Amino acid sequence: MGNVELSNDHSKRAILLVEDDKTTQTLMSSLLKKRGYDVTVANHGYEALEALNKSEHIQFVISDWVMPKMNGVQLCKELKSNDYSRYMFFVLLSSQDDQDSIINGIDAGADDFVAKNTPIDELDARIRAGFRNLGLHNELLNKNRQLDSAYATIRQDLDSAGDFIRQLLPTRTEFHEASMAYTSIPSAQIGGDILGYFRLDDDHLGFYLLDVSGHGVASALLSFSVHQTLSVVNGPNSLVFKGDGDKKQIRPADEVVTKLNEIYSQDSSNHLYFTMVYAVLNKKTGELNYCSAGHPPIIWMQRKDNSAQFLGDDNFVVGMFDFADYKQDTICLGPEDEIWLYTDGITEARVGDEFYSEERLKDLIESQQQKTFDEKPGHIVSSVREWQENEMFDDDVSILGCKWAPQR
Repeated sequence: MGNVELSNDHSKRAILLVEDDKTTQTLMSSLLKKRGYDVTVANHGYEALEALNKSEHIQFVISDWVMPKMNGVQLCKELKSNDYSRYMFFVLLSSQDDQDSIINGIDAGADDFVAKNTPIDELDARIRAGFRNLGLHNELLNKNRQLDSAYATIRQDLDSAGDFIRQLLPTRTEFHEASMAYTSIPSAQIGGDILGYFRLDDDHLGFYLLDVSGHGVASALLSFSVHQTLSVVNGPNSLVFKGDGDKKQIRPADEVVTKLNEIYSQDSSNHLYFTMVYAVLNKKTGELNYCSAGHPPIIWMQRKDNSAQFLGDDNFVVGMFDFADYKQDTICLGPEDEIWLYTDGITEARVGDEFYSEERLKDLIESQQQKTFDEKPGHIVSSVREWQENEMFDDDVSILGCKWAPQR
């Protein structure tokens, strides 16, 4: 419901008096004006509505109960409806002062009930109390409007931040002898998942997926920071290479994760951490060097027998313990083999107390070999949505696939 700000003394003293009896109208109007109120008069409910439309600063109505055309109860219901343009403080005025009349008046939505024979001092006191309540109401609504405006600005900023994070996701999916495919869906406007892949040299491709603890802005900022750190491929600050110039070498996966842990465990004020997989694929040989740090197990889909298996280690998460030690593993992919990385937003989708689970995801990947590689991430997410019977996820959802396709 709208409202008009009480921004000046004139509006703070404005009253609409609705009374069909001319003698009573004149008497009450005169008494109220002597008390300093700005009084507008109307003879019945319809005139009152017209007067309020012309004088939008009026928010205080004193109305007779029994009137022709539209009585006080009908007028009260009209002004108190959600469709009316502003908040009104409504006082019903009647010659009846019995308990039933009072109850009926209050039930109609009136803020106060005053008998016509009420002494002017008491009426004045009730009016002052009404204006105080009206002022508090308007102050609250004004503050709520300010909050709404602030929230709208925050939502707009978060939308812009979400668009920016999405722009960081890679666009190229085809590399010589390797293909990439992914889907990343934040549970809120911005999320803590981020993924990436990049050409290291003619023979090697690096890729990663990470999931920051928590949700919201802090998690998104950390994921963005890690993404930017991994994006540096030249110069002494590069984590994915060691050395420089002619001595430049691709850094093993475990060393990359160790370097990240050294960077992000130094800040004692930051209580966030992240899980991740970082991997390097030799596109010539199919050798995959990977380090999984506290992350859900990798799924290795082997084309030769159309079966999948889990890969992974019990390494520490990244950014929590400065003493953490990380190890890597190496496997050799076969032609057309696929490597799937994912975040727990997929496997922890749930129906009641039942999780989707890593095992169910592995079975799904095994069963979708008729799909093209680039269709699979979207199909996986759609299948999980169908299983949980809900389009929305409780957590960020990301899945990244890498397919080795050597030329024959």
